[in-house]
Amino acid sequence: MALININYESKTLGMPVMINAIIPQGRGNYKTLYLLHGMGGDYTTWITKSRVADYVDNTDIAVIMISGDNKCYVDNVHGRKYFTFLTEELIEICTNWFGLSCDRKDRYIAGMSMGGYGAVYAGLKKPSMYNTVFSYSGLLNILERYDKPQGIDMFPVFGTRQQLIDNNYDLYTLINHAENVQTKYVIACGTQDPRIHMSRQFSEALTNGGIPNVYRESPGAHDFAYWD
Repeated sequence: MALININYESKTLGMPVMINAIIPQGRGNYKTLYLLHGMGGDYTTWITKSRVADYVDNTDIAVIMISGDNKCYVDNVHGRKYFTFLTEELIEICTNWFGLSCDRKDRYIAGMSMGGYGAVYAGLKKPSMYNTVFSYSGLLNILERYDKPQGIDMFPVFGTRQQLIDNNYDLYTLINHAENVQTKYVIACGTQDPRIHMSRQFSEALTNGGIPNVYRESPGAHDFAYWD
């Protein structure tokens, strides 16, 4: 296993980006987990605060980690195209650089908090791209967070509240529009998490929308002791 740190100029974002990649030792064609951090984090968060490297050691799973810059992994209304970077450019370059499998059954995406929103958004927007999406304590009701931003400026990301709705950034709207969904969802949250209602309600909405999902809750708070 190798931990590789890359700094390169993203054409989609129009700026330098950093990537951490955990790559198995083998002959390529690896399964891949795209692992997203939450607000206040960056491409180092999962490496420094969890045992992700230990978990994938001696497996055929590569892990790709980027910085979301508190922009929710969507194409921003007044900013850069993080969704396009995540779901197009990043997959293309990492597949070429690291010999990753091109088969959707070998591609996974996961994230905690804001990263949980980003992972689910990517899965619903591109329903044939990922095998499974994992949300850990996900920020799954983005309208609720927009109304209570807690110090994060949501306007550059989503525009006005009405623009957020009209542009289908709301995950519930994407469920209603979903067709030919091939992706499975795992929604997990700690029972002491103050936003556990988001995970419970969203899993129910997926079920009602006919989208395969597993809901898991266990003791834990909104922190890395639970996410790890």
